[in-house]
Amino acid sequence: MTGFLVGALTGNDSHATQVGRDAWARHGGLGPKVNHSCDPNCGVRLNDACAFDFVARRAIADCEEVTFDYAMRNFTIDHFPIACLCGARNCRGAVTGWKSLPADRKRAYGALVAPYLLAIDAERAG
Repeated sequence: MTGFLVGALTGNDSHATQVGRDAWARHGGLGPKVNHSCDPNCGVRLNDACAFDFVARRAIADCEEVTFDYAMRNFTIDHFPIACLCGARNCRGAVTGWKSLPADRKRAYGALVAPYLLAIDAERAG
């Protein structure tokens, strides 16, 4: 699913998409309708328009909901309820950002995350 932006924002809010270390925007199209899962079937890849495309991490069955982990593009999650309702067997119990993900989960997502998140991790590692 190809992503596109409909406008830049001056800060984060409950409908914002993080598109850089300190940058947020609104996505258009179906992107804002894709829900969070702690066991997502999709990841994200930043495209040339600085929007996120959704890329399948595994085969997606007919009628299966397309999902991604909000931590794949957000360093922190500031505007969501504390409890996660995704129902995945490996649910973290809360919708958390990249900052709070365990190292094994980060490795499992590979390159299908926002590049600025990988850069932040590299900087923190020294």
